[in-house]
Amino acid sequence: MEPSMEYCLAQVLQKDVGKRLQVGQELIDYFSDKQKSNDLEHDQTMLDKMVDGLATSWVNSSNYKVRL
Repeated sequence: MEPSMEYCLAQVLQKDVGKRLQVGQELIDYFSDKQKSNDLEHDQTMLDKMVDGLATSWVNSSNYKVRL
């Protein structure tokens, strides 16, 4: 399954730390590939939610591996 912006946002907002750790590389790959992430430029609202989710639930996480 090719990740989409909606899928990535759902992964970012989930509470399960183990799943966050597993999806980290998938998110990096998605954001790095312009063909896969071409919808980033067109959906500013979704991108804002993604950044907010990463900042609030990942960067501020008590688990140091998630923060990395």
